[in-house]
Amino acid sequence: MEKLNHPELARSPEYRFTRQGTLVFITGVPLSGKSTIAPLITSLIENCTLQSMDIIRLVVQEIESHKPEAERSPFVNYGSCDSYIAIGDGSYSPQSLIAGFNGYSKIVCSPLRNIIPKLEVQGAQNVLFEGVQLIPSIVAPYLSGNNRLIIVTSNAQQLESNRRKMFGGDNVELNERYSTDKLLLLQDEIIRQSRQVSKNRLFCVDNTGDFRNTTTQVIQFMLKTGTIEPVS
Repeated sequence: MEKLNHPELARSPEYRFTRQGTLVFITGVPLSGKSTIAPLITSLIENCTLQSMDIIRLVVQEIESHKPEAERSPFVNYGSCDSYIAIGDGSYSPQSLIAGFNGYSKIVCSPLRNIIPKLEVQGAQNVLFEGVQLIPSIVAPYLSGNNRLIIVTSNAQQLESNRRKMFGGDNVELNERYSTDKLLLLQDEIIRQSRQVSKNRLFCVDNTGDFRNTTTQVIQFMLKTGTIEPVS
């Protein structure tokens, strides 16, 4: 496989989408590294706008806060790894973790049905959405035409290393919230859901090595599937 030049040093985009109006969705569990490779991929593709789902999450929280309390989503103030608190009596189990994660993802992604049809009007024809909430069951209806879903995966050792770098070893609360066991359970759920997506619209990429190689693999997948082409 031919390696790209260092993505961070790209002076100008090397590729362009073969169709205008292309949407790329990048998902993966927290600490998998998706938010590291997403801007690198965006920088390599001409006229590609990066949209973090964390921003949309803040918008959803604001919208929900203005609703009567009884009508608010119970998941809106939680995250991917602690939304199980809104399930049943709030106790943790693998089943409640996954149910909470799916409920949380659904409410955060709910604005997409209104945002996506209006992207062209806003001058953002080609968009790369990045977020843990972009699970296959939610993204699948949008995977028509040139659109693609990228799932960034990791392993226990890498997740633990990334967690130490992010939170240190003394933050007991965050280390427990994003425990390796929870992250791997959520990753298994994302992969399970991906079985409903056509193979030529989906790419699962392992990010346990050099993130630059991960970026290269994603670009190569999009070239192979005709999603992008070199800028002539």
